[in-house]
Amino acid sequence: MKNEPTAQGFFGNNAETGAEAVISQNLEYVFCAEASVYERKFAHLSERAAVIARLLKEKSNFTDVMKAVAVFDEASEIYTKLKGERMDFSLYFDEANQGESACLSKYSKILNDLYICRSIALLNETKCGKEELEAFICEREEIEIAQHKETYDKKVSFVRGNQSGRAFEYFAKFVPGVLAEYEEDFKSACEAVANGESTYAIIPIENSLDGRLNSFYRLIEKYTLFIVLTAEIPSDDYESSTKFALVYRNPDVIEAEGEEFFECKLTFSHQSELGNVILAADYFGAEVRKIHSLPLSFGGRENSFDIIFGIDGSDLAGLFCYLFLEYPHFTTVGFYTSVEVYT
Repeated sequence: MKNEPTAQGFFGNNAETGAEAVISQNLEYVFCAEASVYERKFAHLSERAAVIARLLKEKSNFTDVMKAVAVFDEASEIYTKLKGERMDFSLYFDEANQGESACLSKYSKILNDLYICRSIALLNETKCGKEELEAFICEREEIEIAQHKETYDKKVSFVRGNQSGRAFEYFAKFVPGVLAEYEEDFKSACEAVANGESTYAIIPIENSLDGRLNSFYRLIEKYTLFIVLTAEIPSDDYESSTKFALVYRNPDVIEAEGEEFFECKLTFSHQSELGNVILAADYFGAEVRKIHSLPLSFGGRENSFDIIFGIDGSDLAGLFCYLFLEYPHFTTVGFYTSVEVYT
């Protein structure tokens, strides 16, 4: 019959549509049940976070748990002991689903840790923003950090050039009372800041031709300086551009117009841990903007990375609680704003 294949196809499609509707309904039911289980799980993890926070404050004698997290030497050890072990889904899965158990066990544990860190940060008694975190990184009181912000003439050391001169002009808009101090080379500029002869230095850190300029980052690290502002400066012919950094003796929050970043150096036991940090950034509303694999001369061992986070609108306290507790030896490169340059 001419129409038989058409009729069979029609009824077959109806059967498939009906089956898909049933499958979707069943999956929605399972999803709702899963959500209910997660809510119960989060409630228990919140209780665990409260226990950890209470113990951190007791052992450190700090009233703010975030200060204990950042400054107390035993904070990471206490957290590691109490955060709970990774559960093994293979113990409860049928043989047919054993292949999924390892992945689910891993990411379930990561989510547990992220939730605990966020819960600990939320238990802080006072606001914990950029300036407070800056103080924790320096292990100094906020009042000490504020002392250098008084208005007085500040020298900015840099090597004379068209691009560095324009970088100085842009940075000067956000740092009042600065005076240019020309140096023979960038090493001398960094030395001047380290020795207290200048307040800031301007150093190139990246360009559109070579990417990250490791030799200049090495200078920043050698003299224990921190990036506090950056600006992308085009070349005279606009064929290329160079990113310049304003560096200072401590992490510092300079209010400026532009996108905010946090840059740090992390060394992992295994490269796979890099994925955990990317997931954590997403969880706390930050964005991993760049990742640079570092040579041995920086980390002293393999698996060292420079990571730049875009932090606009992120849960900074939660992100830093995670970094402080999971990677207590991370090194801060800078808390900074990328200044918008108008040409």
